[in-house]
Amino acid sequence: MIEANGLVKRYGKFTAVDNISMTLNSGEAVALLGKNGSGKSTLLGMLAMVLKPDAGDVKVDGLTGKKAREKIAYVPQNIVLFEELTVAENLYSWSSLKGKENTARADYLIGELEMEEFRKKRVDKLSGGQRRRVNLAVALMGKYDYLLLDEPLAGIDEHGAECIEKLLRKEKEKGCAMIVTEHNPTILLPLMERTLRIDGGHFIP
Repeated sequence: MIEANGLVKRYGKFTAVDNISMTLNSGEAVALLGKNGSGKSTLLGMLAMVLKPDAGDVKVDGLTGKKAREKIAYVPQNIVLFEELTVAENLYSWSSLKGKENTARADYLIGELEMEEFRKKRVDKLSGGQRRRVNLAVALMGKYDYLLLDEPLAGIDEHGAECIEKLLRKEKEKGCAMIVTEHNPTILLPLMERTLRIDGGHFIP
């Protein structure tokens, strides 16, 4: 379980997230919906422990710090890839796996996201949608119990969205819990058991 208690994040005089508490249960899938600037990306960053809150705390299965962070795979909106490396090389470089397990996981993700035709291409030669798929794949190159995705379908065409939906469905069937932020309801909503709406840094009905 991910437990967030009293999370606050300020940028100068602007409060992006204001005293939010929530839980993500093991195996649960939650949609976090909100317009641009509502606080959803900031909240997700704090839940993923890549953004330090000004107040409050996050625990993962009762753990904090590095041991808690290791249980989470986080997919940010920003593309975080090595531009000069190929798709496959990026997956290997970002991976926490070793040896045959590393290779097998990369091959699996490349197949599931239908990236075989450009697996040997450098990232700087890919389209925006292709980069998005690679960005997702590198986050999944490890062992995790919780998957936090920040608008994973932004800039993705219909075919790419279908590939991502199928992959996430399989992750869910394996027991992975997830939170997915979205600006608008999408193809991913049927996967979700629960929906949270955020506006002005607060949850709303």
